[in-house]
Amino acid sequence: MISGRALAWYVRRLSVMQPGEVLSRVGSQYELAVLSLRHRLGLTSAHKDQLDFQRSGFCSAREPRLPLWFYKTQLDEAMSARVLAGGLPEDHWTWSWTQDSEVWHKAPDTGRTWPRRFFGSIPYREGNPYGDVRLLWEPSRLQQLVALAHIAAQGDASLRERAVAAMEAQFLSWMDANPYLTGVHYVSAMECGLRLIAVCHAFDLVRAWLRQPDLIWASVVQLVDGHADLIQRRVSLHSSLGNHTIAEASALVYAGMLFPEMPNASEWRMDGLTLLESESAHQVVADGGGIEQGVWYLQFISDLYGLVVAFLEARGERVPGAVQRACAKSRTFLAAMTDDAGRLASICDSDGGFALGPVLNFSLIEPPPAPGLTTFEDSGYSVLKTVGVSPARLILDHGPLGMPPCYAHGHADALSILFQTGGQDVLADTGTFAYSGHPDWRRYFRGTSAHNTVVVDGLDQAVQESGFQWSSPFNSRLVIRAEHADGETVLVAMHDGYLQRTGVIHWRGLLYRPPGLWVIIDRLTGSGIHDLELYWHLGLTPIPDGNGYLLEGAESRIRLTIEGGEVAVHRGMTAPILGWRSRSYGVKEPIDTLHTTYRGPLQHEFVTCLIMGQDDARARHAAQSSLRKSMYEAQAH
Repeated sequence: MISGRALAWYVRRLSVMQPGEVLSRVGSQYELAVLSLRHRLGLTSAHKDQLDFQRSGFCSAREPRLPLWFYKTQLDEAMSARVLAGGLPEDHWTWSWTQDSEVWHKAPDTGRTWPRRFFGSIPYREGNPYGDVRLLWEPSRLQQLVALAHIAAQGDASLRERAVAAMEAQFLSWMDANPYLTGVHYVSAMECGLRLIAVCHAFDLVRAWLRQPDLIWASVVQLVDGHADLIQRRVSLHSSLGNHTIAEASALVYAGMLFPEMPNASEWRMDGLTLLESESAHQVVADGGGIEQGVWYLQFISDLYGLVVAFLEARGERVPGAVQRACAKSRTFLAAMTDDAGRLASICDSDGGFALGPVLNFSLIEPPPAPGLTTFEDSGYSVLKTVGVSPARLILDHGPLGMPPCYAHGHADALSILFQTGGQDVLADTGTFAYSGHPDWRRYFRGTSAHNTVVVDGLDQAVQESGFQWSSPFNSRLVIRAEHADGETVLVAMHDGYLQRTGVIHWRGLLYRPPGLWVIIDRLTGSGIHDLELYWHLGLTPIPDGNGYLLEGAESRIRLTIEGGEVAVHRGMTAPILGWRSRSYGVKEPIDTLHTTYRGPLQHEFVTCLIMGQDDARARHAAQSSLRKSMYEAQAH
């Protein structure tokens, strides 16, 4: 039986499918029926009678079989203490392992227990009765085993014994609590892929110190065979293409190359490599950005590609040129999106997931770009880094909504601005918070009012059909990009997300004039009476100061002024939701938000100034006039 909510989801999803995909989905349902039958018959492995870990070259090797160079980074003491105590590498995940098998099925956000039945019969999307499945999936990626293996490899004998014992106990506990095809941890082929990769890396590194080698290796072979078989049957294709696909393909390469003795190994390897190569230019666009627009997800697939490249190179295998180019381009882009403290800009969806856990990050290899203006035309971002008395970094988003046809991980953030100085967020992205289990919060965090841009008539810039599907996508483009000899920089961009529904076009102009004046003009063109709202989500505390605000907490003086409407400060509101930030998945906190409103005829302008250092009103007004001239030139094009 399909619930009304689920039926509505299927109807919306069918609306973006081509006939070929519909036929493929029918075939997938047949595969699901076959798997259901196997589950009822108790077939706990894809090839149970053919599995023998003693014939596996990977399991019987004396030395590690996977590249080790990326393990050289030291784990910090807090992370080491967490994983040794049964927790996860990053502290925002509220989970700790216990010997009770229910620990793998108990929802961290609701306390409810996910059912242990055939995975295909478990509702997990928006509206399910259990909670946010992403929170449950994180510990079952088993990437904490990689961190423990890292500790074992670098610690003394006592620490090594403790870490390996923890690895074995958690892994065997997971295998016992999650029989093949049973439970929600088999729903996502990507989750199976990440788990397979983590388990191979973890036990490869500590193979010489295993206390129960026969039991561990037998379980590894069982997991790899079952997971790879399931992934091959359920690879994310068609409208589901995305970062999931890259994780699944990478896992197939691992399974096929590390376990050539398995019956389907050659197919796994070929399918995985073919998919990685064919998707490389799709997932990573020409300038190095990601097709899904989520910067975190670009790092995720970049690291997955990096793992496969390192693996192939270590074995003397040919690396497809397209895969090499995807790695190089994405790392250059990610370097531009990483601040001096090594933090990646938060843009669009981010679930805090890693290719192999936080011990791995290939993207940090690339040096940061030099100060000045860098524009990524294909992905749609301009990054301006300044130096001097008031060094700062500004990112202007003039890119598309996301990857069609669903635009699943995109946010309605056209023309949004992120601004940072001294390592502090001034104009901040609010994050993601949740995927399922909290539909109102999901709708808010991906909607336009949660970003540093303008809302027209209370609408998002595109239409939210579900938690992972948009319709009526906007077009956004950079019209003017100018750098002058004196350091002055001008950007003008526009988007048409409101044009069809309201007749309104949003233009945003930005002018930077050294040493520390930033002017932003939002111009809304059209006709009729409209409600306009400008949002600035602040990483610092606004203190009223005459006709503006001083931003408390900045290393140097920053003053912010807004003209063009009534300004109010909101923080931590729930009716409606406004003034929140999520720095880590599943965690939210109040944030000060400047909300400027205007109701009236168009055209209309909001003028925002960020003044770093001494305020000069005449210089400010001159800069505004100069920017207005550029914007009129852009509109005339």
